[in-house]
Amino acid sequence: MTDEVNLFGEAVLQRSAYFPEPGIRRRLTRNWGPGPHALVIGCNPSNAGHERDDPTSLWWNAWFRLFGFGGYDAMNLWSKVSSDPSECRRWADWQNNGPDWAARDEIVYANLSELVAAAKRADQVFVCWGNIAWDQDWIEHVVEEIQSGEAPYPDLWCWGTTKSGAPTHPMARGKHRIPKDQKPILWRAA
Repeated sequence: MTDEVNLFGEAVLQRSAYFPEPGIRRRLTRNWGPGPHALVIGCNPSNAGHERDDPTSLWWNAWFRLFGFGGYDAMNLWSKVSSDPSECRRWADWQNNGPDWAARDEIVYANLSELVAAAKRADQVFVCWGNIAWDQDWIEHVVEEIQSGEAPYPDLWCWGTTKSGAPTHPMARGKHRIPKDQKPILWRAA
């Protein structure tokens, strides 16, 4: 958190990101002041980092400020950095990608461990992977890990759902676009 303010009296945005290796982002963090801290879970990270925002993080920055949050962490079902979800899907398909499955498995489960810990620390957990998240078994595994084991057992919130029931991504287009003042919706109670 920060007590710094800009010339307009607004809290200064502090940015950080954790990349354990090139092409893998585990966490994107934005803090600007007092208030609850959220965790947002998407499908796969784009190239936003400690010096750069992308359209999704800009949307989150505005929304969380509007609703009184002091900051958030963004993590993903898959930690492979790609603006193209199909590239992430190919990377995650370790069963069909030959001998690198063990290395990918290590990355995937290290990400899961950090994701679960972050969810249990957060004041509120939001999910927004939309229809691009393809592996329903993995999604259910991640949700079960977050909502079981050691307490707390956080509820999962979203900003809307797709026709299939997936939590809508903030960059959804057309009639699925999320209003900037959308109230949170309970997606899955613990």
